[in-house]
Amino acid sequence: MQTITSTFALASVGILLITGCNVPQFSAKRDFEKIIPINSQVNVNVKTFNGNITVTPSDLSEIQLVAHAKAYGNTQEEADSEVERLVPEIDTTASAITIECKRRTQSMMFSGSVSLELKVPTGWPLDLVTTNGTVSTTDSRSSVTIDTSNGKIEVKGANGPMLLSTSNGTVTVENSSGNIQAKTSNGKMQLIGCSLVGKCKLNTSNGAISVSFSEKTPIRLDASTSNGSIKFKEGDIDVAKKSKSRLTGILFGDAQSTPSTSLDLETSNGTITIMSSGDSATPQSIPTEDILNAN
Repeated sequence: MQTITSTFALASVGILLITGCNVPQFSAKRDFEKIIPINSQVNVNVKTFNGNITVTPSDLSEIQLVAHAKAYGNTQEEADSEVERLVPEIDTTASAITIECKRRTQSMMFSGSVSLELKVPTGWPLDLVTTNGTVSTTDSRSSVTIDTSNGKIEVKGANGPMLLSTSNGTVTVENSSGNIQAKTSNGKMQLIGCSLVGKCKLNTSNGAISVSFSEKTPIRLDASTSNGSIKFKEGDIDVAKKSKSRLTGILFGDAQSTPSTSLDLETSNGTITIMSSGDSATPQSIPTEDILNAN
């Protein structure tokens, strides 16, 4: 059985939130700190609600967890009782560790929130889920799966498959390598200095897309937008087809190239900007061909 060491801090905060019938008037906060020793690499599965998840690398064979919980009540005693129930649950097996923060009531007014900060050994696969919160990972050097709503996603230094999904938030992947599948409903998307593997796709309903690469290896490109322009550096793409709303061709190659990698870029309302290796991530600063008015 894994040994888990914990420290706790409780702060009762009496706050008048909103006056009215059945509306909580008081809140309580509590921080949980836990050290989880792990002897070998495992999958790290994390799930919380109404809060952020932040993962940074560690050189130690353990996971360091800090949870910031907040709960509400009609009295201070009720709020204090609710926050006590938001202790993260931890389950460890030979292949995975699962850290989960659960709602203890179905009432949205009393559900509270839990944000998580984790230090995880480099190279361990991550599966991160939250609602109404931002998720960010730094130098994980592993595969990353992220699912959130109403929050942005930031991935830096991943190495492996990346499956990223949010609504109402931006998606940024930087200095990473692997197969990338990313989508958001309302928000811009950025790939900055990335190396792609296999069939990659970025999809947003309302937002700009910009991409740059760590190396110039041939990529089969398909970019489309309903309301916006498509910009690219002249000479980087052997264009197969272009119109007001779509551009297809071979990026960093020619018609005789047989790329093993493809990239689909799709937005309904926004500009798509395709940049070379080493170019600025700011779309306005690069030489571009604007095909908005092309035949």
